[in-house]
Amino acid sequence: MTDVAELHKLVELYHLEHYLFNVVSRRFRQDRTLTPYDFFAIVIWKSNRSKTKIRKGLARRRKSVKELMRMVSQASAPGGKVEVLLEVRGIGLAIASAILTICYPRSFTVLDTRAWKTLKAVESESVKGLPGHYPRNSLEYLRYCRVCRRLADTTGLCLRDIDRALWAFDWDRDLHNFARGE
Repeated sequence: MTDVAELHKLVELYHLEHYLFNVVSRRFRQDRTLTPYDFFAIVIWKSNRSKTKIRKGLARRRKSVKELMRMVSQASAPGGKVEVLLEVRGIGLAIASAILTICYPRSFTVLDTRAWKTLKAVESESVKGLPGHYPRNSLEYLRYCRVCRRLADTTGLCLRDIDRALWAFDWDRDLHNFARGE
């Protein structure tokens, strides 16, 4: 670990979200697939506890990460991209959304309970069209993405920043409540 280049890479990995959105996303745009390392970095970023189940799910389907992600990139419709990922045991909507967000940051956003709760609590023209409950299938997730894109368009923020703000709103509210003893 005395190599300076390795130290720089490790610092970059410490800021995992930055690495995923700046290095992995760019690499996916060029290669139209992901390496197992990059794929599982995304999975760990979203839900570390799911990595083993997903690896087993890929093995059951006899698919490599590269094959799976090529199938995702070849699916023409957004719903098709989601469905390809959902065919792998262990990949639910939340993890599929994280993978798609890294690969297609202008089209998809991370499905997260904090962000969802924030959107459901906000009454405005920008957030109309949400499913009545936390998304359970690809169609509902795509409706969630449309609402988030509309919100991004009206605020001038990118989808990722909308996701961050929605998540932070709920986190901030929880922390204030906790600090007040509620």
